[in-house]
Amino acid sequence: MAKLVIITDDRRAEYELQEVNTIGRHPDNTIQILDRIISKEHCAITKENGTFVLRDLGSMNGTFVNSVRVDTAPLKDGDEVSMGSTRLVFYDRKTTDTSVLSRVTIAPGMVDSHIRTRLEGEKERRFVPADQVTDLAQLRRDYEKLRIAHELNQAVGLEPDVDKLLTRILDETFKLLPANRGVILLVDPDTQELVPRAIKQKGSADENIILSTTIINEVVQNKAAVLTSDAMVDSRFSGAHSIIMQGIRSTMCVPMIHHDELMGIVHLDSRIATNAFSDKDLQILTGVASQAAQALDNAYKARQIERNALARRDFERLLPAEIVEQIVAGQVQLVRGGELRETTLLFSDIRGFTAWSEKHEPQYIVGVLNEYFELMVDVIYKHHGTLDKFMGDGIMALFGAPLSHGDDAFNAVHCSLEMMQVLKDYNAARSTKGEEPVVIGIGLNTGPVIAGYMGSSKSMEYTAIGDHVNLAARLCAVAEPGQILFPQETLSKVKGRVDVKALPPVQVKGKRHPIPIYEVMGLSATPLAQAEGAGEWMEVTGVGGNPYRGKR
Repeated sequence: MAKLVIITDDRRAEYELQEVNTIGRHPDNTIQILDRIISKEHCAITKENGTFVLRDLGSMNGTFVNSVRVDTAPLKDGDEVSMGSTRLVFYDRKTTDTSVLSRVTIAPGMVDSHIRTRLEGEKERRFVPADQVTDLAQLRRDYEKLRIAHELNQAVGLEPDVDKLLTRILDETFKLLPANRGVILLVDPDTQELVPRAIKQKGSADENIILSTTIINEVVQNKAAVLTSDAMVDSRFSGAHSIIMQGIRSTMCVPMIHHDELMGIVHLDSRIATNAFSDKDLQILTGVASQAAQALDNAYKARQIERNALARRDFERLLPAEIVEQIVAGQVQLVRGGELRETTLLFSDIRGFTAWSEKHEPQYIVGVLNEYFELMVDVIYKHHGTLDKFMGDGIMALFGAPLSHGDDAFNAVHCSLEMMQVLKDYNAARSTKGEEPVVIGIGLNTGPVIAGYMGSSKSMEYTAIGDHVNLAARLCAVAEPGQILFPQETLSKVKGRVDVKALPPVQVKGKRHPIPIYEVMGLSATPLAQAEGAGEWMEVTGVGGNPYRGKR
């Protein structure tokens, strides 16, 4: 976004530039400036082939870009335009890419011990009540801090994007101070090293910037601001090659500190004049850095809130609400590669789905599946299950991963019974519309599995793998419509609380010997027949023409 910032003795205004912009005293101009030395139609700024070009419109006193009078000049980010007694700054903010930041390097000095004294930055002081103020100079300094804080807060707001925030901070800093180059470096949380994150230059935008290790170490180690009136002759930095190589005349480098934590540094320098920066400039930059640290902390917190919201949204699609809260709070770690956990696996599958789907339009099939999945997932979550995945018309759920609720096998069995009951109610509603009932078979199994995030670095899912997973899937495949099957491993976890019926052992793929299996008939306190009410068992035709057990 390109804009023009107008700075006069009594005000500051920003204008977002359009394709064509005229500047002058007359109110018909796009930007009106009430300066008696400026002509009625003084100059124009137009966008040509992606570049904004300034043209003087024959003004009496001329138009200057970076102190040079021009008739026509392309504008670059940070250029200063002056006309009459008014100063304007052109900004064309573009996202700083890594190739730009790669031009910033930190070069070691020849001998760090050349720093013989510490340049202390002004210690942060608390504001005292008005009736306790006795030092007028301190009052002025405090007012300056408040003014800078207010203007910076107005400019950066609550920007959550760190790169945009840093760019805005440098833009505002250049309005306040006569710098030619500026760099913000942040502390990398992993390596604790300073990394360039934002850069701003006047003049040539492609020159390399070499920062002095000598100066930066002074700031980092002592958390103190450094001001050099002439870095080339300052004895403290006489061994710093990077200063000598670049002919830097003046430098300011201040720490960004929030709650006594160093978050980064702001580095400004000038190659134009000796004594380019004053003590007051150092005070201003220290105030800017303090506000920048606060704004950066706010951005980090806002980004964390956004990440938490996105994580919560994603997790809510496969986990119950109480588990989601624990994951977001950091109480549960979903480690890529998985962990060994005892888990009860639940597989369900619609019987006769393939034959049924051949008789209906895809839109209708999707609608029925969505209704069915909505009902089943609600039941799974109700019983503390984790939705692993949908597999066509099938469902895979985990009980005990990523969190165990202490009675996971029983929760899985209870969930299976309620899934059948909810499905019965759903089919009753479908029958009133003359639609076939949806019937399913369920397979359960309990045992140690590897559960966690698995997949590539670009695409992962939370799932479980292992022999016990395979057996649960095999039992689902052999379950007849309306049946809930599990093997001895699950029975041992729920024995005495669930009514079961022993069935002939079945031979499943991957097993040498037949597996003893059991059909769940209901909870011991409320057997399935009692829970569903009295009625005569009968054969009911479901989707695909397959029969299943149901009540009249």
